[in-house]
Amino acid sequence: MTRTAMAIAFVLGLLAYGCGQSNHELVDSTTTSTPVPQSGTGPSYSLRLLGVDLGDFTAATMRVQSVQVTGGGAVLANTVKSPEVDLARTDNAALLATFQVPDGVEDVEFLVTFESGALATTKGSFDVSARCQTLRLGGKVSRIAERKHAVIHLDVARSFVPSEVGLTLVPHFQLVY
Repeated sequence: MTRTAMAIAFVLGLLAYGCGQSNHELVDSTTTSTPVPQSGTGPSYSLRLLGVDLGDFTAATMRVQSVQVTGGGAVLANTVKSPEVDLARTDNAALLATFQVPDGVEDVEFLVTFESGALATTKGSFDVSARCQTLRLGGKVSRIAERKHAVIHLDVARSFVPSEVGLTLVPHFQLVY
């Protein structure tokens, strides 16, 4: 085996190992931070996901592996409310999580990890590989409080690229209050 082939194999091995470890905290059932009690700690808010700009896609569903909301050094939510979301419904944002923010916390962080999905056009259907795709977003509590929710707008037309397994999720998104 040449040095180049060995180097490539080593790098691919590191990428494969690191890919599975990148969201370890999200799926590990034993977290080290203490969850903040959900009752009586502050106003209730929601995190939602909306598909925007479908492009040529006529159907788009994604399975959500995990959702975590953190703020003030504590886990505020760690439960998926909608394990499967229909991104083709551009008139309705799917509920991902509800959470309460304790007084004094100004910023929250959202982590959303996808499992897989399926998309379709008028010409065919495609499986979606979402391996290692975790959306990491920060939000200001003052802005979320204005409408009691934050919505992740996922650009469907730009977020799915052809690959050897069908389509791969390469997310293009923005957080809207």
